[in-house]
Amino acid sequence: LLNNSNAIPTTGGGYNLENSLRFRKSASVYLSRTPSSAGNRKTWTWSSWVKRGEVGTLTGRLLFAGTISTNDTAIYFANDALFFFTRTSSSLLGYLVSTPFYRDPSSWYHIVVAYDSTQATASDRIKIYVNGEQLTSFSTETYPAINTDSHVNANGIVHNLGRGTNAAFYYDGYLTEVNLIDGQALTEDDFGEYNDTTGVWQPKEYTGTYGTNGFYLKGRGTDNSGN
Repeated sequence: LLNNSNAIPTTGGGYNLENSLRFRKSASVYLSRTPSSAGNRKTWTWSSWVKRGEVGTLTGRLLFAGTISTNDTAIYFANDALFFFTRTSSSLLGYLVSTPFYRDPSSWYHIVVAYDSTQATASDRIKIYVNGEQLTSFSTETYPAINTDSHVNANGIVHNLGRGTNAAFYYDGYLTEVNLIDGQALTEDDFGEYNDTTGVWQPKEYTGTYGTNGFYLKGRGTDNSGN
C-alpha cells in the first residue's frame, strides 16, 4: 500500500488517493473475477491511475479479459508504449499502439480506455486518454468493425488485473482508483480534472453508474467489500 507521502492529492473537494494496490511480478500477484452474467461487450470504459514498477519490453497486463492468448482483450505497456488490442482466433479486430512512450517509473499516469464499437466513425470506436489528453498519435492503428464484441463484460470469461492468461504477462507496479464502467463510453473528464492553480491533471470522484459488470477498486486492502 502507498503511504501518505506518496499520495495523489487533489484540491477543491478533499478527494485524495492515499492508497494503492502493489502488483509484484516476482510474486505472481494479480486480481481475477469471472462475471456470471453478460454485460455490454460493445460499449465500456476502463479508468485507472497507474505507476510502473519496471520499464522496458515488459508486457504485463493492466486489464485482461479472455479465455486464451488468441481470444482476448487487453490493455498493457510494451517497449514503453501503451497497447490496446482485442482479437479472436488470432485475428486482430482492434489494435492501437501509442507513439508516445511512458518511461518514468516515478510518475503516476491516469489511463482511460473507452470502447464503443457502435460508433459510425471507426476512430471513435476506441479512444485512449492519458493524463487528461486524448491520444491521437499511434504507430499502429486498427479499429474494430462496427458492432464488434470485445471480451470485456462477457459472461463466464475471466477478467484479470495484473495478469494475462494462465501464468503469464504479470504486471509490476501500482494501480489505484480502478473503474470499469459497463455500457457507457466515457471521457477523461468523468474521472479527472485540471488543478486550477498548478494545471496538473488530478483525480476526481466518479459519480455515475457502473452497469451489470462494472466495478470500483479504491486501492485499499481492507475496505473494498461491496464495491
